[in-house]
Amino acid sequence: MLLSLLCISCYAEAESKPVIVASDIWCPYICADNSGYLVELTHQAFKTVGVNVKFATIPFPRALRLAENDQIHAVLAVTPEHIDRHKLQPSSLILGEYANDFYVHIENDWQYSALDGLNNKAIASILGYDYGDKINRLLEQNPQNFRASGEYPLKTNLNLLHRGRVEVLLGNRYVIEYSAKKLGYLEQIKFAGTEGIATPLYVGFSYKDIKQDYPNKFAEGIKNIKRSGQYQAILDKYHIEVW
Repeated sequence: MLLSLLCISCYAEAESKPVIVASDIWCPYICADNSGYLVELTHQAFKTVGVNVKFATIPFPRALRLAENDQIHAVLAVTPEHIDRHKLQPSSLILGEYANDFYVHIENDWQYSALDGLNNKAIASILGYDYGDKINRLLEQNPQNFRASGEYPLKTNLNLLHRGRVEVLLGNRYVIEYSAKKLGYLEQIKFAGTEGIATPLYVGFSYKDIKQDYPNKFAEGIKNIKRSGQYQAILDKYHIEVW
């Protein structure tokens, strides 16, 4: 009888352990203080299936390494390339899109029209992000380019563009404009075009605690909050258009 009670207690304790999810600040997708539309979708979806979530803000490359080594359960806002490169569980649940958008200082009239227009431009991007093979190579070849790291890399890049240390800021339009408005840079920058086709974004799950089948529980939770209307309410809160 005592053995049975101990087993039940161990099972309950295991079930109560939270899913550890990580990424860096990429607002409005992932913001500070457990906010951001991807953070809220993840929390609420898992809540409907009885799973707690603990979110950690850490640099994106480190989050990917931890997931690859099964030290955390998931990383937010990963591309198919991230999933393949870091040996994460395959997923078909798209939770956003990413496009390569370009911004310049308000006084700069440059507009993106083709890839070769980026030659010899000092471009600010974020270390560990995947911009596609062509732009990745271009970023590596020009020593003027700057790749920010840390927990708030976009803040660094916006400051560099404001100070004239770089000519072009590369990133996601939603993220750049959200952060620029919050940090007081929105009136000093302008959109200068976009490149390529949008890339789908996923929650990338590691193989940690694989018997818990967290990807399927998460997918079930997403269905639940879509039916309740909570999914759309979260997107509306952050002014995200359905992809």
